[in-house]
Parts: sequence; structure tokens; C-alpha cells
Amino acid sequence: MQAATSRRNQDDVSRRPEFAVLGSLEVHSGGEPVLVSGALQRRVLVVLLLEAGRVVPVSRLVAAGWNEEPPDSAEHQVRKVVAKLRSRIPCGPEIIVTDGPGYRAVVDTEQLDLLRHQQRLGQARGALEAGEPERAAARFREALALWRGPVLSGDGGRVIDAASAALEEQRLTAAEQLYDLCIAAGEAAGITGELRALVEEHPLRETLRSRLMLALYRSGQQAAALEEFARARKHLADELGIDPGIELTELHERILRQDRSLTRPERPPSPASAEPPEAPYALPFDVRDFSGRSAELQWVCDAVERALKRVPTVLALDGMGGSGKTALAVRAAHQLAERYPDGSLFIDLHGFTPGKTPLSAFDAQGDLLAAAGVPSDEIPTVPAGRAARWQSYIRGRRMLLLLDNAAASEQVRGLIPASSDSLVLITSRPRLTGLDGAEWLSVGALSESDSHQILLSTLGSERVQNESDAARELLHLCGGLPLAVRIAAARLANRPHWTIRRLVERLRDHNRRLDELTSEGRGVASALLLSYQSMPDDQRTAFLLLGHHPGRYLDTEEAAALLDTDVLTAEGVLEELVDVRLLEAREPGVYALHDLVRSFVQRVAQGEQAWEVGQAVRRLLDHYVHMAERAGDTLFPGRRSVGEGGEEGRTRTEFAHKDKALQWLDQHRDGMLAAVDAAYEEGLLWHAARLPRELGFHSSVRAYDASANAALEKGVSAAKQLGDLSLTRLNLTNLAMGEWRLGQLSDAIARLEEAVELSRQMSDEHSEAACQARLGQAYNSMGELERALQLNQEVSRRAKELGLTRLGGSSLSMLSLIQVRLGRFDEAAESAEQALSIFDSIQEIQLSVDALSNLSQAMEGLGRLEEALDRADAALERCERISMPSVLPLVLARRADVLTRMGELKEAALSAEHALTKAASRTDDIHRASVHLTVGRVRYAQGELELARAQQLLAHEIACRMELRYDEACALWDLARTAETQGQWELARKHRSAADDLFSLMNVPETAR
Repeated sequence: MQAATSRRNQDDVSRRPEFAVLGSLEVHSGGEPVLVSGALQRRVLVVLLLEAGRVVPVSRLVAAGWNEEPPDSAEHQVRKVVAKLRSRIPCGPEIIVTDGPGYRAVVDTEQLDLLRHQQRLGQARGALEAGEPERAAARFREALALWRGPVLSGDGGRVIDAASAALEEQRLTAAEQLYDLCIAAGEAAGITGELRALVEEHPLRETLRSRLMLALYRSGQQAAALEEFARARKHLADELGIDPGIELTELHERILRQDRSLTRPERPPSPASAEPPEAPYALPFDVRDFSGRSAELQWVCDAVERALKRVPTVLALDGMGGSGKTALAVRAAHQLAERYPDGSLFIDLHGFTPGKTPLSAFDAQGDLLAAAGVPSDEIPTVPAGRAARWQSYIRGRRMLLLLDNAAASEQVRGLIPASSDSLVLITSRPRLTGLDGAEWLSVGALSESDSHQILLSTLGSERVQNESDAARELLHLCGGLPLAVRIAAARLANRPHWTIRRLVERLRDHNRRLDELTSEGRGVASALLLSYQSMPDDQRTAFLLLGHHPGRYLDTEEAAALLDTDVLTAEGVLEELVDVRLLEAREPGVYALHDLVRSFVQRVAQGEQAWEVGQAVRRLLDHYVHMAERAGDTLFPGRRSVGEGGEEGRTRTEFAHKDKALQWLDQHRDGMLAAVDAAYEEGLLWHAARLPRELGFHSSVRAYDASANAALEKGVSAAKQLGDLSLTRLNLTNLAMGEWRLGQLSDAIARLEEAVELSRQMSDEHSEAACQARLGQAYNSMGELERALQLNQEVSRRAKELGLTRLGGSSLSMLSLIQVRLGRFDEAAESAEQALSIFDSIQEIQLSVDALSNLSQAMEGLGRLEEALDRADAALERCERISMPSVLPLVLARRADVLTRMGELKEAALSAEHALTKAASRTDDIHRASVHLTVGRVRYAQGELELARAQQLLAHEIACRMELRYDEACALWDLARTAETQGQWELARKHRSAADDLFSLMNVPETAR
């Protein structure tokens, strides 16, 4: 229960929107932008955010919304805008609350850049009062970095501009305080560029100009400082007809006479010290081509900066074998060595060294004393004496100790100074949780750019750039493991006649990969084997079973299925494997298995009993089917259930609401795709036939049709091998819809016709009607409107007779779109409203988005544009609520079309460009032609005819390629209109004639073109 509550809280936090008002208005939720359209919406939201936490009366919002005399309906419009903002912004009703005579924005500091800006300014001034100038300067810089420009980029109107001017004054005052601190700290030369840019923005602000003059003078540029005064005097005279003020004039005079008080004060000299004895320096050499790890290095440096006096700083780096912990620690030690004047010592504790026994604390103390130059006859031979001698030696010294390759806390506990200003860097595979007072950092995989840099430095830029694609695949196969990347790079460097592609082809073979990543006895397999051999037998067995998880990530429930245990026990096993760094903890309850670790475990498992592994895999597949079907039933209410089987002994798991179900499918999509492949290859046909159905349903929301279709093809094959007509029909139908979304209409129709025939063989009226409904959808896309109309009318009638609520709603929704295209707008509106009523009654959100979009088109056809826009806005809100990337471009385009008809071209352009951006991230999508048509219409309305024509040609090309006859006709019609406006009469006639022919074939009347 606590874990569920924690995850729910995390979900709420991830959905909380973030606002930026210091510049153009930006709203983001979960990393994605939230569109706030319309000048009035933006102004109302910005005023509420500028007054965050305080009640803003409706009268003030009215004043902010209209520069001139507001209309009589202004207050009503403001309330309507607030309602729209609440529906548009995630958690909107909790963020914009009604309070007395107005509204109040409820946001915390992390949600609003203005609050963070003000917080940093307060911290900076507090640091100044506390006499901490460096901390004050840092906070001032953080505050100023949040500034992106005037509020609403200067387009906010009288009320907002006044507030923006006050914030600008606050910003300039803070900047002046920052530059005063920088000048006092002797950093004048480094800020002259920033100051000059700010002076250019505010040439009449003498306080800024005086700081620029002083900074120039302090950095040895007396002439430039005097020139700045001359420039200020001329500007003031030209603009205001006045001379510079007393402060600026006096500074000018002091610079002229080189007043000694303007010179930067000398820093106090360091206290003299006696000649130090020769300090030991025993660090290994730094890797010449060390790459990346800037964040980790910064973490070490930051920890050193905040170190306490007379207390050792203990920093520990843990990670799997080959992750580059030692190289990182050595680089950090070399960078920090000068801070520790009494020397630097290194020792390999052999925790995971092949053929070596880990050093005891006793042996390590002796080796360290010897490295420090202590004569052997002064090193005690009994543990108590040696420990005391070590502590006596290091007491009072400021040293750096690098303790590498530790296996257990006992190895290093006796090496840490009891009282010293020393730094102790420890590397280990497991996290040594027995070390009190240590700060820990887990070292994960290298980023692709850092791995790429290793290749460049080893092979040279020319060789890498000549095979850039192969180089990227090589790095992917190495999985960001530095040891693997370095071995691969070394093999190529030693074989100049090899291409990178050749090594990639060798690494693709899972069975050979670990052998290929071995050089001179050093390799990934040997590094992992030491970790594996250090585990007890029961942990090894669990590790081998978990290694058969098909995906990159696994959660505790999947682990419980593989291990045939409960979730809490499975979590304990997973955490033990994290401790020895054979698993990575990604987030609460989710773990990752590195690709090379997977290759290793599968190699080790070859000698294990196949029966035990097979049972574990079957349990995992049962778990996937069970959970995915429950998630699908929750997300798609009213869909038809399929026969049970393969889940004996399992209780049904229900999801509390749709968001949780969708989240589960999102998190397990990749694992399920891999599971289908594994099930098919292992001959587990029931699972290979059942799982693809859920992937097809999920893909209809999340739009990963290419990979889902590959799984569905295996599902069709598996179902046919089982002789299961029902599963075959089901997978054929879902595969057809995936192909339809990709614009593969002929293939989709062939699949659906096969599915219809199977339904008839089974005498399954429900399935036959469902397949015919989808056939109607495909025929509509191909422009066979009358055929599509008849099919959907028949399906609607049969769904009502059979009591198939969801199917009835979807057939009515499709019917409304066909009726819109045929110009039957009244009928279309009635059909869409009936469909919407059905979907709302069963809480079906996904299909209701289509119904609302179709209703918007019908309302537009009837000339009821305000209602059309309301329906488009409602469709957009629902689409964003469950994140439907496959439909979002079309919904945004629908909205843009209505706004264009209303003459709201600026807002229409924003919506259209947003639609185009979303559509451009996909290839061969069924909705792309329609989006390009919308963008073309907006550009035409704006008078940008060449841009409009380019979009129309794109729409025409896509429509022809995908056989979208209706979209093809629309593109030709719009091209004709554009050509007419450009005076290209013959071209316009040609396009118009072709469009008329197509529209006539489809029986589309002129009123609907």
C-alpha cells in the first residue's frame, strides 16, 4: 500500500505543470509542452502567475485582458477562459482556484521560474548580510540565469507590461550587486563582456555604466573606461539633453588621475611555512584518452569543497566490473592532488582481481606505510601495532588516499584516518554499506558522446567518420561500458585492415560477443565472472533465472514470476544483485540488466537444467498475458474478452483507473515485444498468440505500429498453428488496424476480409460486425465513401440488435465522418453526438476523441464555428489527458481549421505548426496528408501562397502514395485555389478538373468540398 501511494505521489509530481513567465509564456507537463492558445488565455494565466499565491480580482484580469475599453461581456469571457485553462493545464482545477472575488494560482517554487528567481535573490541578499560574498554571487547568477526577457516578450498589454517593468528593475539591481561582488573579488576582466551587453540594452542607466567603467579600469583598460564615459555623455545629451550625474562624473575624474583607491586591493598573502618534507606521490598514471564523466568528477569536487575540518572526507564509487570506476577515481585524484600537500597514496585491494586473494586491512596498512617511505623495521608485525602506526603516521597530515578494488567494508575501515583533513577515495563493485560517514556514487554506463570520444581518440576522426553508422552500432553493442569500448577500440587500432563494420558484425552474434570483447587476458566476461563467483549458490541460481527476462528492464512482479516467489522476496533478491552490481536500480521497483551482463548470464546458463529455465519463462509469459489483458480491459471498456487459459492459480489483478493501466502498458511495452519473439522462438504458441492483441490495442494509443505489427504477424502465425480461429481473427483485425494507421490500406483490407471470412466460419456475428466496421473505416480512407457508408450503417444496426455498446459507438463515430465528407452535416452531427453519449456512458476516452473531432467538423459544416471550436478543444483536452501521439496531430489540425474559418489566423498558425511538428516525428502516418492540408489552408489564409502550395503538394504526394482518394481530391482542390490566386489559370483549371473528377466518383457535393 505504501509503495502504491508512493508511486501515485510520483505520478502526480510528474504531471504537475511547470510555468515560465520571465520571457515568452511556456507551460510544460512531463517534459512535453502544453499549448496555451489565444492572447486572452495567455494574459489571464500570466497575471495569475505574476501574483502567484495571491487573489487576483476578476476586474484586474479584465484590465489585463483588454488594452482598450473592455466589452460588456469581459467578465464572462474571463471566467470562460479560466474554465478553459483549468481543462487544458494538467491539474488545472488544483492550480487555478476560485477565491472570494477572483482567482488564485497555487504553485510552488519548483513550478514557476518567477518564484525561483525571487527565492534566489532572497538567498543572495541573505548571504550578503551573513558576510558570504561567494555564495551571494552564486545565488545572484542563478537568479539572473532564469531571465529570458520581458514578460510575454513585451506583448502583454498595459497591466502586464507595468509588472514586467518592475521585474526588469529588480533584475538590473541584482545584476549591479553581482557585478559589484565580482569586481571586489578581482574578477573584473571576466565580466566586462556581460556588462557591455547590458549597457547596450540600457544605455541611459548610469549605475550600470559606472560599473562597466570600473571593471575596465580594474582590468587594465584605462582608455576604454574613459571612452565609456564619453559615450555615456554623448548618449545622455542626444537623448535627454543632460550631462552625466555626479557619481559617474566623479568616477571619470578619479580614473583620469589614477586614484589609488580604485586599484584592486591585494589579496592577503598566504602564511609562510617551513620547507615541507618530500611528500609521497604514488598515484597510477592518468588515462590519456579519459573521456566524459564530467558530472561524476564534479560530484567529487563538490564533496571536497564542503568537507569538514579535522574530519576525513570519504567518497566511494561503486559500479559493475568494467564501468571505469578506477579510471574515474585516478582522474579525480590527479585533479585534486595539489590540495593535499602531504602526499597521495594508491593501493589495489584486489577485491576482484583474477588469481588474487583480497588484501586484509593488516596487509594494506603495511603496503601503505611502505609506500609513504616508512622503513620496514618501523612497521609493526602485529595487527594492533600496525594499525596504531598507520593512524599515527597519517594523523595531522592532509593526504589523498585512493583505495581501489575493495570487496568488503572490513578491508577499508582500518585504512580510513581517525582524525585528519585527508580525502579517501574508494572504488568497489558492491556498495560497502558498512562504512559509516561515506558518501556514495554509483558509476553507470558512459553516454554515447563520451564513448564516441574514446573511439575518436583511439582510431582517429577520419576512420570513425568514414563509418559513422557502424561506429554508432559498435557503441550500442558495447552498451556504454568503458572496458568494452576500450577493448573494441584497441582491437580495431591493432587491426588497421579491419573495418569498424567487420567488428560490428562479429559482435552482433550474442554467442561470440564476450569473446570478441577480450584482449590480452582482460575482458568483460572475466570481469563479470569474478562478481558471479563471489555470490552464494542461491543467489547465482536467481541471477541465472532473471537473466532470461527478455527485455532491458524488469520490475519486482516480473522477477517474482521468474523466481516463483512473492514480490517482497523477489525485491530482496534484486537488491542483492544490485549490491554486487550485476543489476542496476533504475527507479523504485524497476531494475535493468546490461546487455553484456545478459550475454554473460546466458552463456553461464547453458549448462543449467533447461526444464527449470523453461518453467520460469512460462511463468513470466503467463504474468504478461494476465496483466496486459487486465490493463487492456481497464483502458478499453466494453471490448470483447477472449478465452482464459495459461494462468492457473493466479488471482485477477484489476487496475484502479485508466492512468494506472496505461502506465503499466507503457512501462512493459518493450518487455512484451521481446516476450512475443521469445515465446514464438521457444514454441510457446499460446502466449505468442495472446500477447500481440494487447500490443495492438496499446499501439492504437501510443503509435508504435511498426514494432507492434511485427509482433501481431507472429501472433497470426502462432494462432494458425494452434488452429485457434478466434485468436487468428483477433490478431488479423489488430494487425489490419496497425497497417491502416501506417497508410498500408490494401494490406489492411486484405487482412480484414480474411478476418470477416473467419468470423463467418465461426458463426460469430459480433466478430463479423467488428471486422466490417473496420473495413468501412479502411474504405472511407480509400475514398469509397458510399461503400463505407453502407457498411457502417449495417454495423450500427447489428450492434444495436446484439447489444454491442462499444462497437455501436465506434460505428456511429465513423458514420459521422463519412457523412461529413458527403456533406450531410445535420446527420453527421446527430451520429457524432450519439457516439459521444455512448462513449461517455462507458468512460471510453480514446474513441471519444474521434467522435468529438467528427462533431467539430459537422458543426463547422453547419456554420456553427464557436461550437466547432469548443468540440475541437474538448477533443484536444481528452487527447492530451491520455497522451495519444497517433491522433494528436489530427486533433490539432482540426482546431486550426476552425480557427482559420473564424479568422483567428495567429492562433490557427500556432496550432497548425504544433500539429506539423507532431506529425513530422512519424513516418507514413495515415493522418499526415490531412495535417499538411490544414497547414496549407492556414498559409493560404495568411497570404503566404508559396508556403501554402508546398504543403498542398506534400499532402498530394502522401495521399497518392497511400491511396487516400479523399485527401488527394482535397489537395488538388486547394492547389487549384492557390494557383488561381497566383494567376496561374491553366494550372488551376487542370487541378480543379482532376479534383472534380475524384469528388464526383466519391459523390461528394460541391457544398462539402
